Amino acid sequence: MGYAIVGYFDKETDEKIRGLWKDLMFKDIDDYLYHSENNPHIKFTMYEALDEEQIINIIRNIAEQTKSIDIVFKSYSFYPNEQPFFNIDMAVGMELLRLQSDIREKCDKFSKLLPIDFFDIGIWKPDCQLTREIDESKLIGAVNCLYETKLPIKGKLERIGLIKFHPAKQIANFDLNV
Repeated sequence: MGYAIVGYFDKETDEKIRGLWKDLMFKDIDDYLYHSENNPHIKFTMYEALDEEQIINIIRNIAEQTKSIDIVFKSYSFYPNEQPFFNIDMAVGMELLRLQSDIREKCDKFSKLLPIDFFDIGIWKPDCQLTREIDESKLIGAVNCLYETKLPIKGKLERIGLIKFHPAKQIANFDLNV
């Protein structure tokens, strides 16, 4: 079981990304995210283990001190792992970098990081996962499906939360101080 501290979007942006999840499901590319208990999100960091009570209190305090952030999804990307997955990439701004840095600084000491460096300062890029893991034979279908939704998508980051996975389960989330 793993954990992630995540950021959630405004209703309109959430619905657009859910629409992508739905299209990918109907085209038989991946249905995991569409059927999951989770909402579209970006991951600020991921952990193997953590002190849930401490982390929930920390992210509640961060949310109270953070204003909502304007966001722009600007491109699609994929991770060419053994089982590749697709994302929609977000433009990186200073407010988003500060929020991710604040989360890492305050939460890492109550957690055990996953053994990956994707969330390290200077490496992290904000993106929203569109597929979990797909078979290589579905790559072209995924690209064709995503090509149908033109970018950019503009919205707001309005909440932060804690999820547990697999399967995805929301533990807590808090509105940013809009």
